[in-house]
Amino acid sequence: MITLFFILGLIIGSFLNVLVCRLKESETLLGRSFCRSCKTQIRFYDNIPLLSFLLLGGKCRDCHAPISYRYPLLELVTALLFVLVGKIFFVPDDTVAFLQTGWLLMIVSLFLAIAVYDMMYMEIPVSLLIASFLVTLTYFALSLALGLSSLSWGERSVVTDGLLGGLAIALFFFALVYASKETWMGWGDVWLGGVAGMVVGLPAIFFFLTLSFGLGALIGVMLMLRQKKSLKSQIPFAPYLVLGTFLVLFLPYFFPLLKLWFLPL
Repeated sequence: MITLFFILGLIIGSFLNVLVCRLKESETLLGRSFCRSCKTQIRFYDNIPLLSFLLLGGKCRDCHAPISYRYPLLELVTALLFVLVGKIFFVPDDTVAFLQTGWLLMIVSLFLAIAVYDMMYMEIPVSLLIASFLVTLTYFALSLALGLSSLSWGERSVVTDGLLGGLAIALFFFALVYASKETWMGWGDVWLGGVAGMVVGLPAIFFFLTLSFGLGALIGVMLMLRQKKSLKSQIPFAPYLVLGTFLVLFLPYFFPLLKLWFLPL
């Protein structure tokens, strides 16, 4: 099963590379992949995730233009995250785990695309935000319909914790954007933060905020020390929100004490 999750992650990672490039150029996702330098269609045997990059030596077969390391890196990261989701959450004969695994695989994919897009272009595609929101709402609706969770504000459940967590983060980020007139973060971060809050749930949103802002501040200071950024430089915040979400999901598996300290549910 781990091998299957890894292979699936490589395939989805390859698709995410195409998605990020073609969203920016408003291109269709149905056409064949092609080299961005010489526009030559990529042969099927040169389009094998991760492996083709290694066999080609990181260069296009036709024009020998260098292929960005972003392509194999995104494929590998997606595969590793898919393995973690499968290892931690997937149980073949458990309906709850099966449904949750499918939802998390889609969230991981969409969040990775959002993070990469924001790093490259300093903006978050509305289409990916809407997809993340709808995927999460669908998961909540299915959980309610199948009786796997409840919508009672007096009880703890995945749905109530998710909705309250998403609302709390969205309102908090809305206040920051409104107060700073979009100088601290953008409206896309409000929507992404809201979906991330729905994913991690109410008990973990404080841990999520601590990780996201802490990592953002730490890396920002490191970039300033290396003189790549200044205090007035814009830094994409979506990658840190995505990283914070992933850490909240996966860290308790490696450090069980976190469940007692930060994630009481």
